[in-house]
Amino acid sequence: MSGSLIGALAGLVIAAADFVVLRMLAGRVDLDETKRVLRITAASQFVLLPLVGWFVGPYVFGE
Repeated sequence: MSGSLIGALAGLVIAAADFVVLRMLAGRVDLDETKRVLRITAASQFVLLPLVGWFVGPYVFGE
């Protein structure tokens, strides 16, 4: 398995954990605008973190 793939999978695992935490936080907030921003941020992590992991993975795990 390549370093890029390992990094992307690690990013996906972190994104899933971050999604759960941000959704729980959005449930505790009173302002609708803040809830919306937290939900958008939680969803965007599924794209951004695996992408960052894809590029950082070879530096951390080697190629």
